[in-house]
Amino acid sequence: MNNNKQTKQEGEVSEEAVSKLVPKKRVLYCEIDEEVTVIFDKLKHLKDKKIYFVVPKRAILFQSGVNLKILKRKAEDVGKTISLITNDKNGVYLAQKIGIEVYNKSDTGKNVLFSTDEDDDELRITPLRATVNSVDEKTPTRLKERKLSISEILTKMKGKKPMTISQIEKEKSKKEEIKKPERPRFVIVSPNRHALIGLSVVSIFIFLVIVYVALPGVTVFITPAASVLEKSMNITLADSVKNKSELSTRPRNVIASFPIDTNITKTITHYATGKKFSERGANASGVITITNNTPTAWPLVAQTRFQTEEGLVFRLQAGTTVPASGANGPGKIEALVVADITDSYGGIVGERGNIGPSKFFLPGLREDSRSKIYAENAAPMTGGVTDFISFITPEDLEAAKKRINDEIIKGAIEDLRAAVKKQAELVGEDPDKFVLLEGDGAVKVGEVKAQIPSQLEGKELKEFQVTGQVYVTGVYYDRNEMLEMLKAELAMKKSPQKELLRINEDSTSYRIFEWDEARGKIKLTANIKGIEQFEIDENQENGARLLQKIRDHIVGKDIEDAKSYIQNLPEVNKVEIDSWPAWSPTIPNIPDNIEFEVRPAIEVQ
Repeated sequence: MNNNKQTKQEGEVSEEAVSKLVPKKRVLYCEIDEEVTVIFDKLKHLKDKKIYFVVPKRAILFQSGVNLKILKRKAEDVGKTISLITNDKNGVYLAQKIGIEVYNKSDTGKNVLFSTDEDDDELRITPLRATVNSVDEKTPTRLKERKLSISEILTKMKGKKPMTISQIEKEKSKKEEIKKPERPRFVIVSPNRHALIGLSVVSIFIFLVIVYVALPGVTVFITPAASVLEKSMNITLADSVKNKSELSTRPRNVIASFPIDTNITKTITHYATGKKFSERGANASGVITITNNTPTAWPLVAQTRFQTEEGLVFRLQAGTTVPASGANGPGKIEALVVADITDSYGGIVGERGNIGPSKFFLPGLREDSRSKIYAENAAPMTGGVTDFISFITPEDLEAAKKRINDEIIKGAIEDLRAAVKKQAELVGEDPDKFVLLEGDGAVKVGEVKAQIPSQLEGKELKEFQVTGQVYVTGVYYDRNEMLEMLKAELAMKKSPQKELLRINEDSTSYRIFEWDEARGKIKLTANIKGIEQFEIDENQENGARLLQKIRDHIVGKDIEDAKSYIQNLPEVNKVEIDSWPAWSPTIPNIPDNIEFEVRPAIEVQ
């Protein structure tokens, strides 16, 4: 007993030292097969600046110093400092080489920070010694007075007159004769007020304790961690006629294909771009003032161009010479100009030439000489009328041929798709069952033959029509057969701890890498994507084990601490905890009052 007491006292004495030695830390545990990216995902959402990782021996993290460098750099990018706790000699060497703080054993052989050594007295935390309550009972003492006999007691009761036993019996019989009527068998005694209040308080306290312990409950909503799963496989499309015998044996990863061809004819309308003034059209004209800043006279010939910043071109109607600059300032002269039919960009000018006061430069001069001589108009230009006739130019005919060629080729695939749907309807199948094979060289388009009416060049027409025709061939296959093959492969690749939540059929893609026309076989690599999530189902072994692990760890814990623990589990993406009553800050102490509800990582439609 003395030994137990001494042990408890030692536990009390060492408790303060242990609390100083092992302060609160954010400790994360790494699995032996966890990659650097998974470990970083654990710490990047934490608020703590100092993170300790407990890493087992032979972990993937210690296979290369590059892994530790990446982890350190990523942690520093998010403002966190990491330390490692491990007994892996190679891991200790690499961490010290890179500059990561690492804990394993001190020089004295004792664990510095964390330990699983049961004989390590510095880290052993024992329960506090329970207080021993003792009550000093009063020892019995002998009475100093002399004991009285029964007869002496009766004498005192009768006025100190001695009575015999017979007298006592007679007195008893007399009392029975004159006694009052028998009292009721049940007697109602008024309760003690203080006792009643005390009993009520105790009852209420017990009730509240029961309510606090038994009634509170929480529902933990868990969203499993999900990831994209992708699978590729080689599939052969075999011509249904050339490979009929082989297809009858239902070979693995082989699908029947069917040829399809069609003639595509299309007509387009092309607009003429040629424009010329009609009889009602007119060019704007006006007077400009030409300024010469050079010391010599500047001669200008007729039809010299003067251009605005907007590209409007006006031509000098008669030759003139601009006086030289002198003592009185630059030389100036006025001249008549008329606008061109088209601007510098080829557009009809017409009434656009009726401009207000503007500045003109000579486009025929070099850029550095345009400031030496220029022109301005004080009065607006007038007389411009827009009215033109469209006509077909040789450029319009060439543009129409190129356009019909591009549009037929562009629409060839869409037209061939429509032909595939029509073929499915003819054989009584769902129009969406068959799919046209597309990709590089999958659809073969012949030479486009453009048909343009003769002698169109120069005709005064606003538009004309061009017809093109082309022969297109392709291959189609059963879409459902390919999907079933890809789905089966995707399900086989799924992790045993996860479930396939969704298969995205629209993500199907392929690449043709071999086309054997003689044998009628097309080899391609097909891809499909899906979404898998950790299977957290209490009816399954893995799910039940995980939920029990969570329940055992969070029971009685603070709600925020429970959230942090669950959130750091690799199987969990998101966690929410609803408690009842709402003001309860902790998880119930009764495990049965903890319920779980698993929400899918995505809404499955």
